[in-house]
Amino acid sequence: MPATARPPNVAQTDTLPSGHNSRRAVVAGGIGNFIEWYDYGVYAALSPVISSLFFPSESTVASTLSTFAVFGVGFVVRPLGGLFFGQLGDRRGRRTALAWALILVSASTLGMGLLPTYAAAGVAAPSLLVLLRLLQGFSAGGEFTGSATVMTENAPVGRRGRVSSWQQFSVITGTLAGVLVVTAITNLGSADSLENGGWRIPFLLSLPLGAIGFYIRFRMADTPHFQALREAGEVAERPAAEAVRTQAGAMFTAFFYTALPNIGFYTFLTYTPTFLHNEAGLSLGDAYLANVIGMIAYAVLTLVMGRVSDRVGRRPILIAHAAVFFVSAIPIYLLMSHGSFWAALVAQLPAMLIMACYSGPGTAGLTELFPTRLRYSGMALPYNLSSAIFGGTAPFIATALIAWLGTPLAPAFWAMAAAIPTLIVYLRMRETAFEPLRDR
Repeated sequence: MPATARPPNVAQTDTLPSGHNSRRAVVAGGIGNFIEWYDYGVYAALSPVISSLFFPSESTVASTLSTFAVFGVGFVVRPLGGLFFGQLGDRRGRRTALAWALILVSASTLGMGLLPTYAAAGVAAPSLLVLLRLLQGFSAGGEFTGSATVMTENAPVGRRGRVSSWQQFSVITGTLAGVLVVTAITNLGSADSLENGGWRIPFLLSLPLGAIGFYIRFRMADTPHFQALREAGEVAERPAAEAVRTQAGAMFTAFFYTALPNIGFYTFLTYTPTFLHNEAGLSLGDAYLANVIGMIAYAVLTLVMGRVSDRVGRRPILIAHAAVFFVSAIPIYLLMSHGSFWAALVAQLPAMLIMACYSGPGTAGLTELFPTRLRYSGMALPYNLSSAIFGGTAPFIATALIAWLGTPLAPAFWAMAAAIPTLIVYLRMRETAFEPLRDR
């Protein structure tokens, strides 16, 4: 459909978003994502330390599996968080939902930095860690889809890919910030600085970040699309139930749409330092450094691919993401397991380009599947289910498969399996880049 065409059932709100609105939406939406994935980056980067402090065991594999099992626990409640915040966002407004999500994630991340270790509190320490991961997961259920909705609904016509790519940029840079803080503490302190209390510092930094983020979001107005619906008296009373009834096809698409990207993100990024340290034999400092360089490239490429998707469409880039991921997963893991810092770095760069082919157009394409009336709820449930099944389990499955199959290539097999249904979804979905957002 040409960019100027507009179906008769679409409200004339696509002209309302402006460049100023877009910039405010990028900051307000991105700050919560940054904090949310900052915590994920810190937790994953600190997994070798957390495993020894909270899950002491004679077996390194057992300790690592316990650590990543707790990492995955947070994803179990994400669908519940998505249901809660989706309903709140579609009924009361995007700003309200995102403000509460930010408060919850900041408080739970701060709490992790105050936890006693197993040596001090015994079994209570890992139990409290699980509780805080559940709270973080619940808040994450509304954070990602809410910020995606805010950015996309505030983007001018023809720039939704460019604007919403900043949402993924905030995810990447949040993860990167977490890894950078851990890297700095590791390289600047003594060999035992992390285990002797240094591990707490990254989590405690969530307090000032959360305060700044809440101030920004409190001052944020709701999106033009949602305001138009509210003024017309057409806000859904039961958005989740209505979405299941009327948007089943789009929800099915959204579930597999994010399956492969979830596995890719949580293996190529958050799991990589652990993989390079445990399987390739790199020092923690070298493992973190290779990962940091890769994530910087990933962040830049994400913004580039978001702009490109506004010109050529979402589908061609998404199809390339899944197809190339499938054929290159094994070569990339072969390089990463070589045992050399430079081999790990060379492997990271093509992996990040492949991932950017999703993160650039992915947010825009996902939100464009749903109408404004049901966008938050309709997207939240399938996205968070997919994240729980494919994303939260990825580090655990990667570690378990390596131990079971006895090869460092094992994580590639899981990624290749997920690439098949994701590629099919991309091939079957319609192009939405050149259409106005649907409001109803």
